[in-house]
Amino acid sequence: MPSTRQLAAIMFTDIVGYTALMGKDEQKAFELLNKNRQIQKPIIEEHNGRWIKELGDGVMASFNTVSDAVGAAIKIQQACHSAKDFQLRIGIHQGEVVIEENDLFGDAVNIASRIQALADPGGIWISETIHHNVANKKDIQTKFVKEEILKNVKHPVRIYEVIIQAPNLAAASPTKINRTPKNSIAVLPFANMSSDSEQEYFSDGITEEIITDLSHLHNMLVISRSSVMTFKNTTKKIKEIATELNVHYVLEGSVRKAGNNLRITAQLIDAASDAHLWAEKYSGTLDDVFDIQEKVSRSIVDALKLKLTAKENKHISDRPIDNVPAYECYLLSRRELLKWNPEAFDRAKKYIENALSIIGPNAVLYGAMGYVYWSYGNIGIDHEENYKKATEYANKAFEYDPDLPVAHLVLGVMNMSALGNPLGVIRHLRIILDNNPNDYDALLWISLAYILIGKPEKAKLLSTRLITLDPLSPITYGWPTAEYFYTGNFSDAIPKAQKAFEMEPENPFWGLFVVLSYAYNMQTEEAISFIDNNLDPNKKGLVDETALMTKPALLKEKNKIKDWITSMTYSAKNDFQYSHMVAALFAFAGLPDEAFSWLENAIDRGFWNYSFLAEHETAFKPYRNDEHYLKLLDKAKQYWENIPD
Repeated sequence: MPSTRQLAAIMFTDIVGYTALMGKDEQKAFELLNKNRQIQKPIIEEHNGRWIKELGDGVMASFNTVSDAVGAAIKIQQACHSAKDFQLRIGIHQGEVVIEENDLFGDAVNIASRIQALADPGGIWISETIHHNVANKKDIQTKFVKEEILKNVKHPVRIYEVIIQAPNLAAASPTKINRTPKNSIAVLPFANMSSDSEQEYFSDGITEEIITDLSHLHNMLVISRSSVMTFKNTTKKIKEIATELNVHYVLEGSVRKAGNNLRITAQLIDAASDAHLWAEKYSGTLDDVFDIQEKVSRSIVDALKLKLTAKENKHISDRPIDNVPAYECYLLSRRELLKWNPEAFDRAKKYIENALSIIGPNAVLYGAMGYVYWSYGNIGIDHEENYKKATEYANKAFEYDPDLPVAHLVLGVMNMSALGNPLGVIRHLRIILDNNPNDYDALLWISLAYILIGKPEKAKLLSTRLITLDPLSPITYGWPTAEYFYTGNFSDAIPKAQKAFEMEPENPFWGLFVVLSYAYNMQTEEAISFIDNNLDPNKKGLVDETALMTKPALLKEKNKIKDWITSMTYSAKNDFQYSHMVAALFAFAGLPDEAFSWLENAIDRGFWNYSFLAEHETAFKPYRNDEHYLKLLDKAKQYWENIPD
C-alpha cells in the first residue's frame, strides 16, 4: 500500500507505574490494560479519532482537529480520575505524518511521544502548536510549563499543560502538580478610586514603583508591568490570575487621591489557599507617598520572611525623586513613553522638563530624558541629533548616580542602534541585571544582542526568564521568532511572528519578521501576499520600510531598493541588525556589490553570527562561493571566535 501524508494531531497515552506493577502483579496489570482500553476507545471514537495502536501499556491515536484531540484527552483523564484505578500521562502534538499500512510515522509522532514521557501523572502536556490552536477556546485552559530539548528533535519545544477540571465539579481544583515558584508575585494594577479618572496615572505609578522595589530582590520572581496591566479592571478571581501568571502570591490595592489627601490600601494574598497574609490601609497627604510605597514593599518582605541584603535594603529605601510635584510629572512622562509615538514623546519630554524646573538636576530625570531622545531616534526621527542628546543626558545622569539603571539602559541600546558595539550592549545591561535580575528591558535587549552575535545558548537563558516575567504579552509568542530566525529555523519562526503580529499589529517588529521569515524560507509569494494584505504602504521608519521594501527586493526591482536606501543610510548603517537586513534586501534584489558592502558594515558593527552566515543565509545563497562572501565569512568567524565568555 503506498504511503500518504497529512496533517494530524497525535496523542500518546501511557499508564503511570505499569512496568513496576507488571513485576509485582501480572494479573492486575493485564486487568488495567483492559480497563484502559474500555475507557479510551469509546472516547477517542466519540471525538472522531482513530485508535492507531497499543505500545505496551501506551496508546497512540490520531485526530483530524486539535480540538478533538484535546477534548478527548480531557475526557479520558476525567474518566481515569473517577475510576481511581490508575493514572495516565498524555502528550499531544500536531504536524505532518506519513500514513503507511494503518500506521503513522514522522517527526510529529516522535514529538508527541516525547512530550507524553515528560508529562506529570494525571496530566496532559501539549506542544506550542496545539496550545496556539486552543488558546482562544473558553472551555480549555493551558499554562506554559517549560521549553525542552527532546531526543532526535532539532530545536527546543515549548510545552504547555492543559488544566483539567475534575468531572461534575465546576469549581474543582485542577488535577495538576503545582510547579509555581514559591517566591513569585504579581502586583496587580492598583485601582484608581479617585473621582477624577485622569488620576489613573498616579495609581499606575504606585503599581510600577512597588514592582520596581520588589524586582530588585534576587530571590523573588516579579511579573512585569505589561502582563499585570492586562488585568486592570478585571473581574477574574485571584486564583485564576495567579494560574495564568504562574505566581504564588498576588498583591492588590487601591489609591484614592483628592487634592493633597491620599489613601492607599493593599493586601497580600496567597493564591493557592486564597489566604490574606497581610492587609493595611494608609492615610496621609501626597508628601507621605514615598513612605507609604516603602511600607508596602517592606510589609511584603516581612510577610514572606525574606532576608534583604544591604543593597536590596538600600533600593527599597532610596527616593530618587523626593518632591511630589516633580514625581507626578515623572509618572506622567512614563505614561506617555509607553504610547510609543512622536506626539507622546513630545509630551513626555515636556513633563520631564517641568520636573527638572521644579527640583533642578536629578539623575533619574536626566536618565529618563536620555531615554526620550533615544526613543525619538529609534523610530526614525533625526537620528544623529537625538542619539547625540541621548548619550549626553545618560552621561549627565551618571554624574549624579554612577549606577543608575535607566542611564545604563540608554547607553546599552545606544551601543546597539547607533554605535555598533554589541559588547558595550552586554556590558551596560549586565550591570542592570546584576542589581535587578527582573529588569524587563535589560533582559529583552541583552538576549537580542546575544542572538545577533551568534551566542543563542546565552540568549536562551535570558529570554526564558523574560518570557516567565511577561507571560501574557506578545513577547511570549513573538520573541522566540528572533531566536528561531537567527538559528536558521525559518519555518518555525513564521507562526510565532504571525501570532505576535495578530496580538500587536502596531508593533512593526512582528510584521518585519513575518515577511523576512517567509522570504528566508523561500516562500516568496507568501511574503509578498503578507505585505500587500497586512502592511500600511504609507508607514515611515526603518523597521516599517524594511518590511515594505522586501517586496521590490524579492521582485528584483533594483532601482526601488537603491532609491530607498539613500534616505535610510545613516539609521541603518549605525545599527548592525538592520545593516544585515539591508544587505539581505540588496542580495535578494541581485545587487551583490551593495549587498557585500552592507554585510561588511554589519559584521564590523557587531553582526558576528557566524553559524547563521555560514549555514543559513538564504539571501546570499547565489553568492555563497563568491570570493568576497568567503572573506566576509572569515571575518565574521574571527570576531565570533574572540567573543569573551
